Amino acid sequence: MRAALPRTADPPMIEHRLLDLAYTTDAIITAPLLAYYTPCSIEDADRVLDRLVVENRLRMEIDDNGNITYEVPNRQRIAPQRALMRYVPAAIEARTPPNAGAAALLSMVVPGAGQLYAGRPLTAVAWFVLVTMGYMLLVIPGVLLHILCVASAAGAAHQWRPSMA
Repeated sequence: MRAALPRTADPPMIEHRLLDLAYTTDAIITAPLLAYYTPCSIEDADRVLDRLVVENRLRMEIDDNGNITYEVPNRQRIAPQRALMRYVPAAIEARTPPNAGAAALLSMVVPGAGQLYAGRPLTAVAWFVLVTMGYMLLVIPGVLLHILCVASAAGAAHQWRPSMA
């Protein structure tokens, strides 16, 4: 079973997945299929496919029903064990999303730690400074800010999106 890829809008990654799809399967290439296989939005897949058609790297075919398919010139299928996906950089491999409960618990112990766990280092530093200042002024503002920090950490983990750096 293959690990799920993170969602992307990066044209080079979409093109890479297109090549993988084209040379390791016999599938008829369409924008929705590429969007599913990448994964990306259909609009992003369509933009990449249209650009490749303009560059004469793909051929667009429109049937009598208006269905659009794309063809890679001189397409030859390669063996699956030589598939291009073996060479996907580690920076874009799927990472399990952070757990909202763990993020909240971390921020409960150390303000901002949950945000750091959720991949938001600048927000983590800001919460740490803000909550610390709240405790320095009076205990009540510190406690209220700390509660907001914990809720923010859970929300950050819940809304997590993988980076494609």
